[in-house]
Amino acid sequence: MIFQSYEYISLLIFVLVIFWFLSRKIQNIILLIASYIFYGYITPWLVFLLLSYTLVNYFSALKIQNTKSQKNRKLFFAFSIFSGLFVLGAFKYFGFFIENFTDLLAYFGFLDSKMTLQIFLPVGISFYTFQTISYVFDVYKGKTKARKSIIDVSLFIGFFPQLIAGPIERANSLLTQIEKQKHFKIKNFNDGIFLIIWGFFKKLVIADNVAIISDKIFLLQDPHFSLLVLASLAFGVQIFADFSGYTDIARGSAKLFGINLSNNFNNPYFSRSMIEFWRRWHITLSIWFRDYVYIPLGGSKRSNAKTYLNILITFILTGLWHGAAWNFVFWGLYNGIIIILTRIYLSKTNFRINALGIMLTFCFIHIGWFIFRSENFYLSLLSSFSGISIDFKNFIYLFMQVLIFSLPLYIFGAYQVIITKKNNLHRLGFFDNLYIKSIIVMFLYLGILILRSNSTSDFIYFKF
Repeated sequence: MIFQSYEYISLLIFVLVIFWFLSRKIQNIILLIASYIFYGYITPWLVFLLLSYTLVNYFSALKIQNTKSQKNRKLFFAFSIFSGLFVLGAFKYFGFFIENFTDLLAYFGFLDSKMTLQIFLPVGISFYTFQTISYVFDVYKGKTKARKSIIDVSLFIGFFPQLIAGPIERANSLLTQIEKQKHFKIKNFNDGIFLIIWGFFKKLVIADNVAIISDKIFLLQDPHFSLLVLASLAFGVQIFADFSGYTDIARGSAKLFGINLSNNFNNPYFSRSMIEFWRRWHITLSIWFRDYVYIPLGGSKRSNAKTYLNILITFILTGLWHGAAWNFVFWGLYNGIIIILTRIYLSKTNFRINALGIMLTFCFIHIGWFIFRSENFYLSLLSSFSGISIDFKNFIYLFMQVLIFSLPLYIFGAYQVIITKKNNLHRLGFFDNLYIKSIIVMFLYLGILILRSNSTSDFIYFKF
């Protein structure tokens, strides 16, 4: 089930109508049933995959906590972690491995042709795999306690608003909220509706309209270099509006049930460096890789060479998390190199760039998006310099479309940056006023009805 469907809206309204009349335990049961309906609505067997994840990690966490033998604790910990990674790897990376292995054999003459293997990728598996790993890891390290309630743990892993799109939550954040008695608050309800409508506007109006331009340019055989620049800008708008839009719908839906999910984006395109960008973009994933990959590798506690190696490994794995293709590996490597160069630059100077830093970082980000989006980015770049001549009028027309559709993102983002800097708080000023917010919601809803794209695309991270 996808967010931009009548089925999701119907499910959300039905659960919400009965939710606040029930006790906490019954509330969690209802949310869990809704979560499994949501996940298995189109592909029912996915329910068994999610249930398997839940049972393995539920019992492993309990065994880790209750077993006195350190050796046995390590065994249960390893079983939980590697079983999750094995399933993720089988679905996500096995076809990639087969394709590259047969390419290598064909190159040395052992095969006449390469073999490709297409495996169905369960939606959301990358998100809930990492969420279960964090739960068991934190139990093993003593940062949280294993829960005895299988209902609560199941809901933590499968909570439907954040199941397929994140954010990647920790037990000490989401699970503690699931365990508490929830009370209806009108502010949560108003904030939830605002986030849902704003999320739908970003997805249906901004992302889906700009995606048409981006997709068509990337499908061209020999696009002009300027068109590739435009496609990268369009894709930057698309992926941000699509992903943050889905995240806002998830956060808004959760707020209706009295649950606060993490904010996954903090105006990333206003970052002054790539280091700052990765603190603002897909925040929960960045924190996950920091806590469960970068720090266990040694972080920055050793030599500069070891620190830089840890950064490269972390970002290459971040790239692979996004998909089983070489462009994602190169994208991760590119980000890692830029981060290292930024660290070296900042360590040798006290100069801090602001406006110039934002512009440079914006360029670095969108070079990265070009690598991310184009499977054969190097061939596309080489052919673009000898590509077909550009129609200047059409270029300006397409550029203005991208600019107009992206304006709400940048205007709202700039306002948030100004208010946050002024108050030193994450507040929205007059946007917190109920009447102002109601008027904005009304205009956003009208915008969705009038400006939404004729063809809606799937959530972009379903591919990853």
